[in-house]
Amino acid sequence: MKSKCNCCDGIYNSLDIHFTSACDNNCSHCVDKCFEGLNISKPNVEAIVGTIVKNKEGIDDVLFLGGEPCLYLDELVDCVSQIKQKTSLKVFVTTSVPKVCNTKYDKFLELLDLLDGLNLSVQHYKEDMADKIRNTVSTYDRQTFYSSLPQKDKIRINLNIVKPFLYTKEDISGCLRHYDLMGFNSIKLSEIQHGKDVFVSFGKVFGISLKSPYSDGCQTYLNMHEILEGFKTPVLLKRSCFMCEDTLKASFEDGIKVIRNLFRLAGNKYGVIYENGLLTKGWI
Repeated sequence: MKSKCNCCDGIYNSLDIHFTSACDNNCSHCVDKCFEGLNISKPNVEAIVGTIVKNKEGIDDVLFLGGEPCLYLDELVDCVSQIKQKTSLKVFVTTSVPKVCNTKYDKFLELLDLLDGLNLSVQHYKEDMADKIRNTVSTYDRQTFYSSLPQKDKIRINLNIVKPFLYTKEDISGCLRHYDLMGFNSIKLSEIQHGKDVFVSFGKVFGISLKSPYSDGCQTYLNMHEILEGFKTPVLLKRSCFMCEDTLKASFEDGIKVIRNLFRLAGNKYGVIYENGLLTKGWI
């Protein structure tokens, strides 16, 4: 795979669903901390579905986020089921699999069966370190849970490269190899920004020369056979650029693209739907 793209270039026709503001974790680098949102816990399923159906034209898929959407697992299954019945949209969910996914395992499998894709935010392969990242203590064996899941062809593993938790070559390699053995459809590595205290460049850690993420594409499938011998799972690297990480510099090619984008009209349809069904043009 050699797909290269920028998520800020208008490549998706999609809706993000902020299903709930509730979360059982307290990750310091969580994107939800950057926005005030509506601070509503319980989602209004009928209002969310109604807004999606009303605005489905030109949309290809929806992505459920939070907070933690699976904290309202029954409501989430209901919402996804209605979307599948009333539209032809693809539906994806990103979750850190709270305890309810284990205690209501059959209901979670019902959700997985409905979905086109599931993103598991696992944080780390060592659970003591994952607990530090989440700022909470796990109450069940997550690694056994991940391994037990069927339909792994639908499931992507999400890992965040961020100091001081997951940033060394040894740790990143260990995480990648651990989840490679489980047979999921792909792994996404994301560089987390917010300054020099937390930002780590994957390219520098692994000694790989990569072009500017802004002008050349911030989402790149890596040639893993050149990085880790015998690696099988496709790995998508999401890099940070000067637009979102203030310690990075713009290249000459970046400057050309900035000028060109001043005259380019957005070609995609995108929005965020909140817990009460409110549709906005972006995160609030």
